[in-house]
Amino acid sequence: MGLIDRVAKYSRYLLLLPGFVLLLLFLLIPLSMIVGISFFERFTIAGPETFTLKNYIAFFTSPQMPTILLNTFGMSLLACFISFVLGYPMAYFLVFRVKSARARFFIVSLLLVPFLIDWSVRVVAWLPILGESGIINYALMSLGVIKEPLELLFGRSALLIIWPQTYLLWMIFPSYLALTRIDPDIINAAKVLKAPPHRVFLDVTFRLSLPGVVMGFIFVFVSALGDYITPALWAGGIQTLGLSVANYAANFVWPYAAALSTILVVIALLVLYVLLKVVDIKKLVY
Repeated sequence: MGLIDRVAKYSRYLLLLPGFVLLLLFLLIPLSMIVGISFFERFTIAGPETFTLKNYIAFFTSPQMPTILLNTFGMSLLACFISFVLGYPMAYFLVFRVKSARARFFIVSLLLVPFLIDWSVRVVAWLPILGESGIINYALMSLGVIKEPLELLFGRSALLIIWPQTYLLWMIFPSYLALTRIDPDIINAAKVLKAPPHRVFLDVTFRLSLPGVVMGFIFVFVSALGDYITPALWAGGIQTLGLSVANYAANFVWPYAAALSTILVVIALLVLYVLLKVVDIKKLVY
């Protein structure tokens, strides 16, 4: 095989080169540096000092460890579940109930509008909505449902409201894509065979849309997992791994912050591995 033939054979792989270089420079190398720093007791400008497992031992023996892990992964998974409960019916409605392509485009555009607003404006906007004098408390008190304002902000309930609203589209769009790829003839065949409506939905529609649901779970889970600003601002600063990393890094305790970051990444990858084992997400593409 001549040189020209070899170049032609492998030239298509050159298309992967720019993306690979970016991943290498801005993801893999920084991540490996963080993992390396986590195994040292001190890290100064001159470099790391004293290789040790002290940072990991300190975290796993800390009395706050169960609470931090529960706050981090429990709240993120709850946000995923709430996003699914709210987002999947919307995706189902768009695919099977909205027949007009123009109406479907209009609804999707309306869903996108809040995400075109600057993030800082959306964050501050929660105060007049969920605050003690906000719209929700005012409406409930005006209707006589409650006598005193509810504490919707600065607690766990704030995360379970803000996170699903923030990441709802990440659940809707993959589910919508998966639902649009279902062959209507399969659903019609199940109906012709006298399958009850709930069995048609569970055994056909929902099962075939599982790749999209899992992708939605992954998008929401990873986004909530890495969000430390919302817990700091609106959840009363409840301790999560992300917020702990930010606090220790801000105080220049880099080895311990790096250890927490590594633990966060490892546990997140394990959860994602389990989710990806549930369904074959390649069915969402092919």
